[in-house]
Amino acid sequence: TSTFRDCATTLGTGALDGSGQATFTTNSLTGGIHLITAVYGGDSAYTNSTSAVLTQTVNQAATATTLISDLNPSVFGQSVTFTATVSSVSGTPTGAVVFHDDATALSTNTLTGGLAIFTTSTLAAGSHTNLTATYTGNLTFSSSTSEAMTQQVTQADTTTTVASSANPSVFGQSVVFTATVSAVAPGAGTPTGTVTFSIDGSPQAPSTVNASGQATLTNSSLSVAGHTISATYNGDGNFNTSTSADFTQTVNP
Repeated sequence: TSTFRDCATTLGTGALDGSGQATFTTNSLTGGIHLITAVYGGDSAYTNSTSAVLTQTVNQAATATTLISDLNPSVFGQSVTFTATVSSVSGTPTGAVVFHDDATALSTNTLTGGLAIFTTSTLAAGSHTNLTATYTGNLTFSSSTSEAMTQQVTQADTTTTVASSANPSVFGQSVVFTATVSAVAPGAGTPTGTVTFSIDGSPQAPSTVNASGQATLTNSSLSVAGHTISATYNGDGNFNTSTSADFTQTVNP
């Protein structure tokens, strides 16, 4: 028999035929340069011997990458899954895929069975026109980048509610009105921006929405009467506007 080696690594063996030849077939050589030798083990009549080194160059196999979205268009805050498929006529590529939004790398994910999956709910509202997936390649498979795809993310709807810290209140008493702004499913997240409170139809100075999605207005000058209070969320880049239902603040003498 003759043993075939890649440097010190044994690849396999082949039996000598009547012409003194042994063959070994493989498709597992990685890309790059391999120094191959054949070692004849000898028999009772012939001594062993080792061939001169054969330089075998293995080029990387070409790949193709495609990218798809499971939900397009989506709503801000909604979970979207992007799937990159990397294929090659020379087998199933392994390694990693980098998902990009223009020049911004969103995530690096490992290929499993030629697929890399990335799920996100943080894409800003708007048209993302240059989403790509880049397979980074390895010794065996060359890198490739998918065609750009467009993911449309629409603004999420909101609801606004308003509440009072004391209702009824007494004339001269300080009352805190709190507006709570929430995303409407399938949208998600915490709206930012401002809320405009209205007292009896008169808009007040805008109040900033905090990290909890709430804005407040403090008033101690309401006259003795019933007052109509409402709050309008003014929207931001990711969330649509909304106005609360009216509610009545009663101020007693």
